[in-house]
Amino acid sequence: MKRCWRWDDRVIAIMLALVAAAVLIATAPQIGVTWDEGGYISAAHSYVAWFQELVKHPAQAFQPDVIDRYWTVNHQHPPVEKVWSGLVWLAARNVFDELTANRLGDILMVAILVGLIYWMVAEAYGRAAGIFAAATLMLLPRFFFHAHLAALDVPVAVASFGLTFVFWKTVDCKGWAWGILWGLAWGLAEAIKLNGDFIPVALVVWLLLFRRSWKGVLRLTLMGLVGVATFFIVWPWLYYHPWERIVNYVAFHLNHYQIGQWYLGQFHLPPPWHFVFVMLWAVLPLSVIALIVLGIIKGINSKQDGGLVWLLILGAFVSISPFVFGQGLVYDNERLFMPVFPFLAALAGIGFGWLAKYLGKLLDYLKRPAYTAPAVILLGIALLMPQMTSIVKLYPHLLSYYSEDVGGLPGATKLGLETTYWCESYGSALPYINTLAKPGDTIWVEPWSFVVLKYYQEIGLLRPDLVVLRMQTGQFVDDADWYIFQFRQSQYGFGGEEGYRPYQVLKAQTPVYQVSYQGVPIMRLYSALR
Repeated sequence: MKRCWRWDDRVIAIMLALVAAAVLIATAPQIGVTWDEGGYISAAHSYVAWFQELVKHPAQAFQPDVIDRYWTVNHQHPPVEKVWSGLVWLAARNVFDELTANRLGDILMVAILVGLIYWMVAEAYGRAAGIFAAATLMLLPRFFFHAHLAALDVPVAVASFGLTFVFWKTVDCKGWAWGILWGLAWGLAEAIKLNGDFIPVALVVWLLLFRRSWKGVLRLTLMGLVGVATFFIVWPWLYYHPWERIVNYVAFHLNHYQIGQWYLGQFHLPPPWHFVFVMLWAVLPLSVIALIVLGIIKGINSKQDGGLVWLLILGAFVSISPFVFGQGLVYDNERLFMPVFPFLAALAGIGFGWLAKYLGKLLDYLKRPAYTAPAVILLGIALLMPQMTSIVKLYPHLLSYYSEDVGGLPGATKLGLETTYWCESYGSALPYINTLAKPGDTIWVEPWSFVVLKYYQEIGLLRPDLVVLRMQTGQFVDDADWYIFQFRQSQYGFGGEEGYRPYQVLKAQTPVYQVSYQGVPIMRLYSALR
């Protein structure tokens, strides 16, 4: 059962959150800009400008033309993350560099998530389990990368886990009004990204298993009503023509841009159902997988947690089920199922809690109880060391991380998994180009990658006199001055590398600079073709 929450545990949760924020802020400038960030950042600035208009001219701010002027940008996705990021940027832009200031809002959300994970796990399984769960999440290399970004995937993971946390903390509290709080939390989650719609399914199933009552039905009804109302209230784009715009919103996600995935040496559109499980296996460290399994096995029949392990299992399953059962087009490797990682980290923490418990019993039996605390600390460090080492060696190119399960990046490449994606490696080429390029030089990049280099120019990290060529799919020019090529095999299409002309032309050239890891190229920079 839940134990009493003590003040010193709150201090630990706050300290862990502060450490997480400090680490992410310190490492954010080196993390490369990704495809989607520029669009979300532009939207964040536009939405914040509307709030400034609201303060100055309240009546005019709600006019249809004003709503359209400020809220049309990136209206394909709900606004909560962008509003939050924009407000934080407004407060932080004179303190941090431009890129970090734009990412700070999401970084703070991750810091809160770290504290919540500790709180939830430590309450039922002890401080060692809670600290290990929080550390595990931050030391998952792929999650650590995404935790820096001004994007939607980690924020919706934070919101989904946050709703689960609020539900867990209040499910046994008296009063029907807690359903309103659930609804507010859910409304904010679904107003970040479509993935936020899924998590209530886990809560409903958990209530059916553990708390069947009319009180639960009433709370769920309230949650649904308040959640839908919150979704509409926080999105001014829907204030006019709401039916038409909500239909367009749903249609956008049902008919999303067709983006392929390189998987097991073939191009898929979309990949098969087992892609999600193979990708999780490939990017989760072996020690974490083992602890997740241990946490599930030991906790699934445990009487001490009141069903917490089941709630985490359901949360994890619901987070990936749309991609497993074909209801969501999946691409970009692990990106779209970011919400699963907090639940898995919590389960790993619970598994570690059981190990720590048995280790304590062993030392008691050996009449060495004073050694328990240092032994548990050393055990935790040993279990987390492989991924810590990988982060240090591979940073900042953590989208190329693969675990020892598949033999690291070389093994993943042989297996036919994607080397990198999302153009994060482009930033490494900028110092070289800025130093050696002639005025007006042209730069070729893969289709859709134009936006990344243009954003680098906007924030002053790429010289403004350079011309970034905007290519169509498969288009290539032979007379550019510079070529940046990321090893994202999905871009080859169904023809594979043999049918992708840019790859065929550039592989015969000698790069002037490259990023590689363990002998596998991640990005190459070429000067004019010879």
